[in-house]
Amino acid sequence: MQKLLLLSLLCFPLATYATESIELQDGTMVEGRILSVTSQSVVLDVQTSPSIREEKTYPRADVAKIHRASQDDIAFEEVAAIVVPATADNPAIYDALLEQKVRPFIKNYAYSKHMPEARKLAAILEAERERVASGETKVDGEWMAADASPADRVELSGRVQLAKMKETNDPVTAMVAFESLEKSSNTSSSYPESISLALQMIEKLRPSLTRARADLERRTREQEQGLQLASADRRLQMEQGIAQEKAAIQAQLDRAKQSGSKWIPVLPDTKTLEALSKLADTEKSRLSKIDVETLSAGVAAAKEAQSKLEAGDLEGAKAGLDEAQKLWSQHVLLASLKESLKKAQEEAARAAKEQQKPSES
Repeated sequence: MQKLLLLSLLCFPLATYATESIELQDGTMVEGRILSVTSQSVVLDVQTSPSIREEKTYPRADVAKIHRASQDDIAFEEVAAIVVPATADNPAIYDALLEQKVRPFIKNYAYSKHMPEARKLAAILEAERERVASGETKVDGEWMAADASPADRVELSGRVQLAKMKETNDPVTAMVAFESLEKSSNTSSSYPESISLALQMIEKLRPSLTRARADLERRTREQEQGLQLASADRRLQMEQGIAQEKAAIQAQLDRAKQSGSKWIPVLPDTKTLEALSKLADTEKSRLSKIDVETLSAGVAAAKEAQSKLEAGDLEGAKAGLDEAQKLWSQHVLLASLKESLKKAQEEAARAAKEQQKPSES
């Protein structure tokens, strides 16, 4: 497997470039985003800890000076917060970052002191986009060549989809990624972990379905009551609005179905919610029967065999490979590991044979 470690910036620091502050009458400086300034008070959004922000109000009489951020400082905050994707298999990932944030800033704020950083980020994103567009894939900061072996492609695809599952908080999005992994990479090292994560996501989905059903029932009751009490003209407007809502929901369903996935978004539609609930039950039952522990042990045994092979311990590598084969014979990396071990054994045999030849007089 050909890998190249990421050589340059993986991400830009989440610094606050739109620095604003007030100076109190006693000389104290308070930094934060200024939310409002009136004749009575100044309100700031202040970072009180690495993870907590609070709104603080200061009497206007206590404030000696107000330091506001420039427009380009404020605009650059969104650019500075961009993280270069650690996993990417589609150029569109980079297009969204470039077209929606970086390039607009470069175009609109050519005078900005932040321009060097913006151009540097744009260059990194553009270079990586070209690599992905040419067939390379990036997973957890590592690059896979376009001409990788079929086994390596399966392994890589599994890692990509697993990364997508981990990156999202939406259970349906995670299950779409799992579905893709199961179709194309169910012999990869990522498969056992993805099963465990899928089961967690299914459990996370259930409360969402319960809330969606309750909201739909409440909304339906309100609409029915409203229609009964409304005048003829108002009733017609309401019916048109309801029809438009249903059409929008159906359009979302149609788009989801076109993707080919059996997992559809949680939408305010009775049939959709029932289908998702049934699918969640079916998938939980199916996935719970897979022996994830044994598959995971097979992956671990294969990794141990690879490690011993690289260390030159051929006996240990063979024992590990035999164990991995026993635990999970379909693991995609076993074939290449067998081939590597065979070559190493043949090389070791040739070296031993050479040592046994009598020295020439």
